Amino acid sequence: MSGAGATGGRARRAAWQPGALGVLAICFCASAVLRAGETIAALPEAIPAGASGVAGAGAEPVVVPGAGAGAGEGTAPAPGSPLAVAAELRERAERLAEREAALEDRMVLLEAVEQRVRAAIDELKEQEAALKQTAALVDGAAERDVRKLAEMYQQMKSKQAALIFNEMEPAFAAGFLAEMRSDAAAAILANMEAEKAYAITLLLAGRNLASGAAE
Repeated sequence: MSGAGATGGRARRAAWQPGALGVLAICFCASAVLRAGETIAALPEAIPAGASGVAGAGAEPVVVPGAGAGAGEGTAPAPGSPLAVAAELRERAERLAEREAALEDRMVLLEAVEQRVRAAIDELKEQEAALKQTAALVDGAAERDVRKLAEMYQQMKSKQAALIFNEMEPAFAAGFLAEMRSDAAAAILANMEAEKAYAITLLLAGRNLASGAAE
């Protein structure tokens, strides 16, 4: 019995001892386990910062297109849709507001120009009135001077006055003679050259006719 038991134990130990194939299989498994461990250890270095669920310090967050935005945002509304009509009305309102503002600016400019024109017209009227007043004063002074000279010539002797009137233009001489008494003017004309006296007589007659027609 003791010999049979020893023989059975050796047979069982011989059956559990691995062969050459078993050794190779164990080596392959160990190598695969080592490679898998190295790959898992290298994963954190291969994954970029922020790609994981928790972003690292200073890493920019990953933006997912469309996240947090409403459906259809950033896309043009369909033609004829309520959104498209509302957008068109808003644009028209903005254009009308711009035109209205431009018209208001033009109105303000036109009012300013109108005020300047009115001021210029008023100034011209004042200047015209001043010129008329000055002209009236000049005319009055001229008439007074003519009357004084006429009185002076009238007091002179007719022959001496005739010599002076012969040197005057007929129209100028007629102005003095018209301011004199008729007898004094006639005496001067009688002592003047015939042609000069005739020309002055025609001018005096024309003035008398014009003043009679005006009356």
